[in-house]
Amino acid sequence: MFKALALFAATAYANSNADDTTGIFPGDDQWKSGTVSIDSFGDDIFYWMFQSRQDTYETDPLVLWLTGGPGCASEVALFYENGPYQFNEDSSLKVNPNSWNAVSNLLYVDQPIGTGFSKGGLHDAKSETEVAEDMAIMLRGFLEQNPEFAGRDFYITGESYAGHYVPAISHYLLNEGSDVNLNLKGMAIGNGLTDPYAQYPAYATFSYENGLISKKWEDVMVGGMKACQALIYESQHKGGKILDVAALEYCQILADTVIGNPLSPKFNVYDIRIPCDAPPLCYDFSQSDAFLNRDDVQAVLGISGRKWVECDSMVHTYLLGDWMTNLMPQVADILDNNDVEVLVYSGDKDWICNWRGGEAWTEATKWGSKADFNSAEYNDWLVNGTAAGSMRQYGNLHFLRVFDAGHMVPMDQPENALAMLTRFIKNDWTPLNETDVEIMQ
Repeated sequence: MFKALALFAATAYANSNADDTTGIFPGDDQWKSGTVSIDSFGDDIFYWMFQSRQDTYETDPLVLWLTGGPGCASEVALFYENGPYQFNEDSSLKVNPNSWNAVSNLLYVDQPIGTGFSKGGLHDAKSETEVAEDMAIMLRGFLEQNPEFAGRDFYITGESYAGHYVPAISHYLLNEGSDVNLNLKGMAIGNGLTDPYAQYPAYATFSYENGLISKKWEDVMVGGMKACQALIYESQHKGGKILDVAALEYCQILADTVIGNPLSPKFNVYDIRIPCDAPPLCYDFSQSDAFLNRDDVQAVLGISGRKWVECDSMVHTYLLGDWMTNLMPQVADILDNNDVEVLVYSGDKDWICNWRGGEAWTEATKWGSKADFNSAEYNDWLVNGTAAGSMRQYGNLHFLRVFDAGHMVPMDQPENALAMLTRFIKNDWTPLNETDVEIMQ
């Protein structure tokens, strides 16, 4: 009842780049920011939308980006991965030539409620059902404020815990939320947690293959992961927070034997090539903390007086019972019953959501073409004539191992990530063993 009320109160006001009268944001990107009311308790969701840099912006698709966590703000990706702006050493901003709005209208959303600039609290989401319901309300409100996007081709993308969000929201929009006037064409999950049962055993495989553990300890982990899977199975089929937390605790403790103390891991769990310089996120995002809490920046964005944090602990805590939820069935249903492209991509230097886990859950997906997908060969994926990854695909399912990238593929391989998005939007992945130059034109 309470959330139904929000349908009539999508929010009052939005800001734009025209409000930046002092030149905080460089370049000539056109953008709009706003909030959408979600319920009668004062909770809302903040968005920041960047117009496509192409002359065809009026028809270019809308690409939604969701950062994971759960509870981490999408501005982290905006400034450090695939957004129009990056920080200079002096914390001023510069333009990112590989921003994803080079080929699309790019929408960053702080969700679930309570994340980033979005208001939340006692009514924060506890399940993917609530996450999806709230996002449908947000998108209805966004379209009220931005009616030019009604009926537009739409892609939902994200990374990490967005491996839960992206399938849940996509499936909801194709079914219960089909009244949202957007044409969902594809969903992309980067280094995501989607099917814990299939993914947790991959910690043993990936860690041994990359010299992080001995063969003896791999054998120990393989045995231990069988117990982990048994707990996950119980939590998924019997339900209850006690089982959910027990499965999470046991499986994570076993996985963490690879890294030692999680508060001071032996290596960067998001990129095994480098040390963890700033636990627990391992990266120093303090420039974003200072910038987004400046009074003048918040005034330009239209959200004065809010406290922005990279990752909100309350949002994270509320979703602990959701961690072991398996979103693979939603992906399978989408593949079998809708003409929607599904891209699963994984930077191959990430440990926390490693590519072996991504490979495992795509192979485990129970859809009509499972056997055909699993028997498909990997092919080189070339960007400008150079092997940038390896892809297995069949039908609408594509699994891409991205070479020399960690958890945040657009940060580590910005040009290749933009090439990937361009192919995804054009739905043109063949021939994979030829240059991508033409596809980028």
